[in-house]
Amino acid sequence: MLYINILLQLLLPAAVASWSVSYYPRSICAFERASVDFSCMFDCSDCRTLKKTYWFKPGAHQKQDGSQVGISVYNSEAAKIHQMYKNRTAYANRDKNCSLQLHNVSKSDTGMYFFRFETYSSRGKYTGPGGINLNVAVLPFRVTVKTKKVNEQIHEGDSVTLTCSTENCTPTQEPFAWFKNQHLIPEATDSVLQITSVSHDDFGNYSCGLKNSSTTSADEILLDVRYSPKNVKIAVLPSGKIQEGNSLTLICKSDANPAATNYSWFMIKEAYVSYIGSDREFSIKSASQKDDGQYFCTAKNDMGSQNSTVAALKVEVPSHRNFFLTATAVFLFLMAVLLVMFGLIIRRRKQFTSKKQPKEQTSAVSVTEEIYENLRKSPESEKNLTTNVIYVVLRLLSSTSDRPRCNSQEDGTMIYSLLSYKD
Repeated sequence: MLYINILLQLLLPAAVASWSVSYYPRSICAFERASVDFSCMFDCSDCRTLKKTYWFKPGAHQKQDGSQVGISVYNSEAAKIHQMYKNRTAYANRDKNCSLQLHNVSKSDTGMYFFRFETYSSRGKYTGPGGINLNVAVLPFRVTVKTKKVNEQIHEGDSVTLTCSTENCTPTQEPFAWFKNQHLIPEATDSVLQITSVSHDDFGNYSCGLKNSSTTSADEILLDVRYSPKNVKIAVLPSGKIQEGNSLTLICKSDANPAATNYSWFMIKEAYVSYIGSDREFSIKSASQKDDGQYFCTAKNDMGSQNSTVAALKVEVPSHRNFFLTATAVFLFLMAVLLVMFGLIIRRRKQFTSKKQPKEQTSAVSVTEEIYENLRKSPESEKNLTTNVIYVVLRLLSSTSDRPRCNSQEDGTMIYSLLSYKD
């Protein structure tokens, strides 16, 4: 019997040398309340002599290399399973398969896990080296932004990396979802969002989460891209037609980060460009036709500047003024016609009188002299010398006058009013 024990002692080291345990994966990151699989295979020279198998986790004050047996996560002797792991594990319990499933993981489950088996030999105990490291990701997600710039200010053209992570670790086995201003970015499904050359269109608030879950980052993070003014344009208030005498305001609008602080206004008229203002708004208190022309503005910030598109202004004259000018022109035309007719009447009267009266009766005063002698300014024109209107009264003498009559009309007075418009 003594010889048999000595022989076993000599053969045991060689047998132990052939024992092995393999783990997969060597590191696991899982979300809280998830289930994890510790894949495991083991081998021994004579597994038929196994006494027990178990998984353990070293205590907080023990070595984490497996050299010290900690609390029992799973044990073929159920009574030895630690209270915090009871009813939370499932062991494969198949030939040389030592895989373990752990349910409802929490932050306290973070740590190293090892598989160990024992034989009936006093020295037949073996712990698989290396073990499996379990990290438990604690929600919520958070987004971090990294750039190569020292001052961390992000300008157009910079390379930017956005990382979606959680406390302790970030699981990568499930597809991710990225959101910009709460809108899904369809092509982004990894935990890292790389933007090689940012533009002003990338400016916004970003968040992330799992693609098949409603869980997103608790707080959005602003991707603060700094850029020169873009889309500079002019807004005219009030909108619509511009009537003469009305007030209006021209506003220089732009998209810029930081916001534009310097503005310049210019007016183009008859091929000449004039500088007219330096504020964001340019106001015209009482529009007139002299304000007709093309306008543009320049917006500027620390990153650069840009000109706006040209806005054309056309001031319209009120309709009542157009009517007055038209009526005046028509009136002057009619007065000119009357004046011509008046001249023709005078001329015909002169001819008629010359033929009808004897020469001896018209020796004192000619008919022409008689008629024009009775032309005089009316009192109205003498009172209003500052106006442009002159009234003329033509009085024809009655038949009782000593002077000859010009026609066969009854005694009376004929009055003609002449209006002369002076510019």
